[in-house]
Amino acid sequence: MKAKEVTILTGFLGAGKTTVLNAVISKMKDTRFAIIENEIGSESIDAGLIIKGDEEIVELNNGCICCTLNDDLFEILNNLWDKKDSWDHLIIEATGIADPANIAHPFLTMDQVKRGYDLKRVICIVDAELIEDQLKERPEAIKQIAFSDSILLNKIERVSADYLKELQAVLKAINPFAEILIATQDDFQVRKLFARERFANFYSNPKPVSTPKGMFSLSNGTDEKQPLMAFTASHQKHEHSDIETILLKYKESLNIEELEHRMMVFLIVQSANVYRIKGVIYSHLFQSRIILQTVGKSLSITLGENWLPDEIKETKIVVIGKGLKVFGFDKMFRTCLYSESELK
Repeated sequence: MKAKEVTILTGFLGAGKTTVLNAVISKMKDTRFAIIENEIGSESIDAGLIIKGDEEIVELNNGCICCTLNDDLFEILNNLWDKKDSWDHLIIEATGIADPANIAHPFLTMDQVKRGYDLKRVICIVDAELIEDQLKERPEAIKQIAFSDSILLNKIERVSADYLKELQAVLKAINPFAEILIATQDDFQVRKLFARERFANFYSNPKPVSTPKGMFSLSNGTDEKQPLMAFTASHQKHEHSDIETILLKYKESLNIEELEHRMMVFLIVQSANVYRIKGVIYSHLFQSRIILQTVGKSLSITLGENWLPDEIKETKIVVIGKGLKVFGFDKMFRTCLYSESELK
């Protein structure tokens, strides 16, 4: 039987996740949802605020599942699978301080979970008035944005139109490949949120993110104007916090086995300040894209969609974290490129 689709709904405390969840239930009446409602305390509050219809609502209390990923979640997933004929789509509403990477971990790395559940998207709800301060003070807010595929700006009536534009640029700089949507009191962009899937913008060859320094090519050590093979990078440190984003692009084919080895060593030894790495990898040995993503200190490498005949085949990797060294990441990924002699 086909795996059930999964959406993770994240966002910092008070952003409006439950309100958006109710809008989803109301707008998508043709979809039967199963909902895992996670709260830290022993008494559930949010679950009592969810619209009750035909939805299968499961409360997971007294612990944030991103921190206490234990048998409770797996038991819930097993129980939901036993009732799979009664629902179509699973939504996990995380606590306001959850790291969605940890929640996504079993869905991306455990074969027994992936057989029944297909993580389609991570949606982050953002309070437009408070998010900039949250990004300065709370690393959880940064991790939620960094891991998301779509960001919904909520409570926009509390900020000016000019500030809203600046805020969109800030969020786009943190996560260049996330789609940013604007919510209003009458429209939470539900259909658009659920139409988009992970890595959608990777497939569309997006333009580089505009940064104060702009795009630049790294030199090979001899001529500062000479690009290093076909490699380009964007590296930006954001004014609102010490978070940085690197975008790397390569046109050469990558050795997937070497990439896996290098990444595993990196995650074990050097990944303390890295919140997120994700990418679409080109290797001439595969007809499809290779999807690379880190989930905490774990690595997920899977097959993506096939390359189209007339499509530009290239590798794109985004790294989000603190104190990032673009040359170090370039060196690591460049050691995985096939040489011309190896391709002959």
